[in-house]
Amino acid sequence: MLLKLVVISAILIVGGFSLYPYLAKLPSSANIAFNAVADDVGDFKDNTIRKVSGTIDQTVDTVENKIDTMTPSADDLNPVKQIQDMVISPKQQTYYGQVYEKDEEQQKCKISIPQMAKTVNGKKELTHTIDLENCKFQKQEPVQVTETTNPVNAEAIAVESLPQSKIFETLQLKTVRHDDNTISIQYEDTSGKTVKVTVTLRNSEKQLFVGEFFSSKFDTNVNDISSSPHIIEMVVEHPDYGTVSSSVYNPQGDQDTAIYGVFTQPPS
Repeated sequence: MLLKLVVISAILIVGGFSLYPYLAKLPSSANIAFNAVADDVGDFKDNTIRKVSGTIDQTVDTVENKIDTMTPSADDLNPVKQIQDMVISPKQQTYYGQVYEKDEEQQKCKISIPQMAKTVNGKKELTHTIDLENCKFQKQEPVQVTETTNPVNAEAIAVESLPQSKIFETLQLKTVRHDDNTISIQYEDTSGKTVKVTVTLRNSEKQLFVGEFFSSKFDTNVNDISSSPHIIEMVVEHPDYGTVSSSVYNPQGDQDTAIYGVFTQPPS
């Protein structure tokens, strides 16, 4: 449209020059009329140009606004940040257990961690067992087990000696197996501050014994214990230590007559 207007204006200008000698001879009234027409044409041209220019400016503003709206932010263009937001931090859980079997020749050991017991084929484990290669621990030694689960659900297990801060030296649990198929459970708190002790003994089939004691030292016998694997668990209420737990796992075929338990506080 603008091009057409420019062409028309050029034609009018050229025509004006060619007609000027004749127009000069026209009466003054004719010149006034012609000038008015020329002025109208000039105004029309200017108004048209201004209108087209304003339309173009508005169009540019609209396009710029659209671009601003459609342009993604720097955070949207940063895939690393988006990936970091999606990644779940590894989770760690600490448990306490005890070495209940060790092959001295091959330096392999088995570790019992009751708190990690899982349900397998609809049946809960008596305790969870970890087979550890290159075992540096001694039989019956307490250990700390850290389980780390990463974002892809892979598990890593780290086994360390039980920290000294987690050892309760005034508490002692000892189980003794006798030839008549009975087990003696012996507890002693040398501080003399024990408030209450709850003891349970069970195998994979049922609970064989449960008892509560309100003393810092006791010795009780449990009769008719089968040779199947069983676990003794103890929960101690203590004014200095709070709630402390202990366990002794006795696997099938274990030849040890005396096993010492491990006292630990539940992980915070």
